[in-house]
Amino acid sequence: MKKIITVKLFAITALLLFGCESYDQDDYREYIVVEGYAIAEQPLPDIRLSTTAPADAEYSFEDNFIRNAIVLVTLLDENGEPEEVFEYAESTEEPGIYTALIQSYQVEELRTYKLDIVFNDRDDQISATTTVPDQVDVVNEIPESVVYQSENQLEIVLAEPQQTGDQNIFVFNTISLEPAIDNLTPFYLSIIEDEEDVDINEYVRNSSGLINEGNFDPLPDGNILLRFPWIGVAFYGENLVVTLSVDKNLSDVIRSQDVQLGGSTLSPGEIPNLLYNIEGGIGVFGSLSADTIQTRFNRPF
Repeated sequence: MKKIITVKLFAITALLLFGCESYDQDDYREYIVVEGYAIAEQPLPDIRLSTTAPADAEYSFEDNFIRNAIVLVTLLDENGEPEEVFEYAESTEEPGIYTALIQSYQVEELRTYKLDIVFNDRDDQISATTTVPDQVDVVNEIPESVVYQSENQLEIVLAEPQQTGDQNIFVFNTISLEPAIDNLTPFYLSIIEDEEDVDINEYVRNSSGLINEGNFDPLPDGNILLRFPWIGVAFYGENLVVTLSVDKNLSDVIRSQDVQLGGSTLSPGEIPNLLYNIEGGIGVFGSLSADTIQTRFNRPF
């Protein structure tokens, strides 16, 4: 089930598009926003280009997209030299979204890709690089069902991955196949109790947040053991659990986003900006790999 992948672990778009820096509106500076996610063993990613909006203006991609850009993605060799260049073209149906002309090529794990963007009608130049994490491969037998919050926590064993940075960083995404109010687990049921207009679709896809080396166990055979956190289960019933390995660019954005969204005791004046690894703009050009398993989370006896 490796092809079932969701990138909705990054609720970053709104934060990317509005100013996260402390500045007077009289000093507002427009930034170019880049968004693209390269996924191992998938076609080259679409690249979304837009501009930021002032804090007092409502943002929509349709009102802020950038047209007529020249977009290139280059596969680099081990010496950082160009090995293959992929040209992009703007979608005729979705302005501001750029698609690779070659769709047969698949992103390779453990390889580095460089994004370059120039414009016909502005002087800005954008560049960014990402090194794709090793392919995630779940190798243990997954139980057909697990009792929610029991002692038998769902365990996921991954084949020994090669590192592309200081450490491997993972995220779990859970996708409910039986979303219903009656199936909400206690924590998420408590969240919606006081809500008048409940949209359970907001909880169909759930993210665990970052899981670094301190949260998994190395096994004697070199594989690693991850224990799925119960907070990731929003609904009882059948669920897909996607294990993702994310690159430094994505982990930096997610980690700094957690602070922006209140996951810190810092006062407002001390909250740092989101971490962007984009030269000449903001946003994210990152990469990931993923594998997917399915199991059923049963109610406690």
